[in-house]
Amino acid sequence: IVEMNRGPFLGAQPWLQHSHDDGDAVVLDVRPARAFAAGHRPRAVNVPVSGSSFGTKSAFVLPERPVLIHATDEAEAQRAARALHAVGLFGLAGWQEAGGGERVEPVSVDELERLLAAGEVEVLDVREADERDASFIPGTDHMPYRSVRQAAENGLCGGRPIVTICESGPRAAVAASVLKAAGVDARPVLDGGISDWRARGGEVASFRRCGGH
Repeated sequence: IVEMNRGPFLGAQPWLQHSHDDGDAVVLDVRPARAFAAGHRPRAVNVPVSGSSFGTKSAFVLPERPVLIHATDEAEAQRAARALHAVGLFGLAGWQEAGGGERVEPVSVDELERLLAAGEVEVLDVREADERDASFIPGTDHMPYRSVRQAAENGLCGGRPIVTICESGPRAAVAASVLKAAGVDARPVLDGGISDWRARGGEVASFRRCGGH
């Protein structure tokens, strides 16, 4: 955004149009995570416009391709478009009504405990480093949600099915959708996260970095 402010003036962007052509656009589904999990287009990325920092999260996880917004209705699509314009994402190919046959089965904290104990999945903590350092589940790996697309595209994910987890669910849902869009078998801990794991007495560890107090 700072670099944009140093560049040429950009006028008001055109009204987002309904589209019947996908082209080579990446599908950004802006519905709530539960609605996305119940049915969406294959390879769609989910960042709920109703969540916090929608524009910033989208800018982190979307590839440099035109974006086709999938939304519940036009009002939701236009709201998403305005937020994307605000962070410098102008390559919008239009919008379509969301939905589809692809589904995601979220993981509960109880199921996560069983899967982790059995070694059936790789659990990916997608919080920031300072959150991870303060309290994390032993045996899990770490990668901030904003880095998972590059990792998946470079073949660094997918040896085993992946379960994503964050503090309470939203970032885990975004990360899982990004991984699935890249062809990785991924499911999120959607209703809960590290805070719920701690609350139920689950084992946690902490990490102090060199130079810390």
